[in-house]
Amino acid sequence: MTTCEKLRWSIGNAKKCLKPEYRESGPMNLHKTSRVEYHPVGVVGAIVAFNYPFHNVLNPVISSIASGNGVVVKGSEYTAWSTKYYSRLIRECLAASGAPVDLVQIVTGFEAAGQAIIEHTDKVIFVGSVGVGSKVQQHCGRLVKPVILELGGKDPMVVCDDASPSKIAQLVCRAGFQNMGQNCAGPERYIVYDKVYDDFVSRVLAIVQQMRQ
Repeated sequence: MTTCEKLRWSIGNAKKCLKPEYRESGPMNLHKTSRVEYHPVGVVGAIVAFNYPFHNVLNPVISSIASGNGVVVKGSEYTAWSTKYYSRLIRECLAASGAPVDLVQIVTGFEAAGQAIIEHTDKVIFVGSVGVGSKVQQHCGRLVKPVILELGGKDPMVVCDDASPSKIAQLVCRAGFQNMGQNCAGPERYIVYDKVYDDFVSRVLAIVQQMRQ
């Protein structure tokens, strides 16, 4: 649903968002005019994670095409079959719309494939871990190449002493276990006030035990 909504929004708003715009030049430049123009970078390279195969592959494709670029996406080696399946769907959609089918290239592979994408594209998008993202950032820095990083982490959640343990326990379990816990934005560490700690833990344990039955 999220991916389809982004596609719908991009179709309806991309032209408006990418139109040239005039901005204030500041008090020291009253005699000048500032104009912002958006230009395609060329070919975008995207290296994406495994946890949401459909969204992670389609997300950079939508943004890249909407802004006038070609794109090469490397899906995770753990989702090679679905990545190739989505590739066929995308090519069919491009053909149906009259666009060049080679505008989007979907590939699979390991580290060497990722390095090739970084070195031979004009802008890089990476979705994955902090450790690998740091290496991607350094590589792009040496090439003086723009890069966008979406990195996972150990997201903390604070449960305050005025929280309702019954409501929070349900929320915590949904956030922590959705998509089998493979969620970059899901909480993984909980900081709980003493006042509600025991009640919170007992309720979470009860829900988890039901899930395991």
